[in-house]
Formats: sequence, C-alpha cells, structure tokens
Amino acid sequence: MTPEDMIRSLPDQIGWEDIAEDLAGVSRIVLCGMGGSGIVGDIARSWADQKNFKVPVFSFRGYGLPPWAEGENTLVVCTSYSGNTEETLSNLETALRNGCRVVTVSSGGKLEEMSRERGLKHFKIPAGFAPRYALGYMVSKVLCILGIDKDELEGARENLREGAKVIEEKGKDLAESFYGYIPILYATPLTEVCAFRWKTQINENSKTQAYFATLPEMHHNEVVGLDNAEIRNKCRFLILYDPEDHERVKLRVRITEDLLKDLGIVPEVLYGEGKTYLSRLLHLIYVGDWASYHLALLYGFDPLPVRVIDTIKARLSDISEQG
Repeated sequence: MTPEDMIRSLPDQIGWEDIAEDLAGVSRIVLCGMGGSGIVGDIARSWADQKNFKVPVFSFRGYGLPPWAEGENTLVVCTSYSGNTEETLSNLETALRNGCRVVTVSSGGKLEEMSRERGLKHFKIPAGFAPRYALGYMVSKVLCILGIDKDELEGARENLREGAKVIEEKGKDLAESFYGYIPILYATPLTEVCAFRWKTQINENSKTQAYFATLPEMHHNEVVGLDNAEIRNKCRFLILYDPEDHERVKLRVRITEDLLKDLGIVPEVLYGEGKTYLSRLLHLIYVGDWASYHLALLYGFDPLPVRVIDTIKARLSDISEQG
C-alpha cells in the first residue's frame, strides 16, 4: 500500500466498537504513546476536555509515568502501533509496578505479548501501515475505550468522507504555498493538537522543518520574533482556529492576521468543518496530512521512509545490546 493509499484510507479506518471501560472508581486517565501513536493521546485528551469529561485525561510522552500515576484509581492506556516502542513499554512496566489499571492498543509486538502474559485487555489494530498513517484505527480504539458515543464517532467519519475531495485539494494548495519556505503554524487552544500533527507530518512526510505556536501564549513572546524581516521572509504562515474557541482567542486570531498583513504577509486562515468538535478536529488534521504528502512530492521525497528515526532506533538498540 502506498502512502497515498494509506492517507486516503483515513475515513475508512474510523469505526465504533462497544469496548468502553467501566470508569467507576477511576480518578484519572493517562494516555501513553510516542510519535504517530502519541498524537492519539493528544486528540483524545482534547476531545475529553471539550466533552467536559468527569475524569481528568492526561497525554504522556516519555519513559515511566508521572509520580502521581499509581493505584487502581489510575487507568493507563498504552498505545504503540508497532507494539515495540521502548518508551511505551516502559510506561506499561511502570503502570504494572504502580498497581494501575492498564489497557493496551497495538498491531502486535511486545506490547501485545506482554499484555497477554499479564492478562491485560489488549485491542489489536490492522498491521501494514506506518504508524502516522494508522491514526484512524488508533484514535477510534482509544475514544471507544473512553466511551465515545457511536453517532459522534461515525458522524466524524462521514464528515471526512463527504469532504474528502475538497480536503485533499486544500492540502495540495497549501503544500504549494509552503514549498521553499518554513511552515509556521499558529494555533488556538482548540486546534493546538492539529498544529502539532501538521508539524510532525511535515517533518516526517515532507522531510523538512516546521514550527507551531499557540494563542494566547504566543502573543506574549513568539510575535516579537516577527520583527526580524530576514527570517520571517523565509516563512509561510498558517493560522488554525475553531469556531468554538473563546471569543477573546478568536479576537486574537483576527489581530494576528492583521499584524501579519501589516508586515506584508498574507497568512492562510483555516478552521475545521463539521458539526462536532471531533469532526472539525479530524477535518483539520486530514488537510494537514494531505498538505504534508503533496509537499513531499514537490521536494521530490518519498513520504514513507524516516531514515533519521531509523538511525536513532538502531543506535539505541546497539547500545542496549552492548549492556
């Protein structure tokens, strides 16, 4: 399957299952993952915040767990597409040592093996994808574990299907505007996870640098960097927002757009389309996936290989084997 096929399959990857965890007695949920699997935790946390979820949801990247993540009242969800991500395996080991409730998601690997050995709930997803191209499978599992309503998840899927052609064309247009420049993504609190996904997809698929900052914090630091004309002229700017962002945040979006125009820059301003927050979130993410794909083609790169990441993993493995 080509990268294009995998990106195009995103809507079909999304599906609802009756696998919700009983959250009785759970006082916090920690979603663990890295890279293409880690963004799943960010999406689920952002969704939970917007749903006024009664249990705090945290997205965690790194080794081990936060010191407060212990006991049966902590639910830890470990997601690793390959099942072999060393940080996520570390999360699992720490969670078991700390007496947490644990659920795992992977296409196989050591995560599945350890889950079977320990009698943990493990939800398997289809293999054969690069992790960043299997977002729909992973986010569906995690949201279903958290108890998302069937209509909401399937509505988000249909929203992507109906808008697929327009979404790809928008991504292609943005790729052409980014070509030869450093993409700078300005986000709002409700679109921060989208901006981060855009950044990482451009990094991995397009093999180039990209950066993001979030309102309102960026109005206290980032914007001063725009005074440097030599640098800003090497950048292309995109502002992402959601219709349900705080009114003062939306005002800041307009101010930021005007500020850039005053500097001779015409930024692209984009919001997700859809009736629900999840629909709009996935809509924006899908535009970014296509933008990163088409930008890779413009630069002459195969979007799939991630040579530098593979080199890092090989060196880590060599050091581990040497003891």
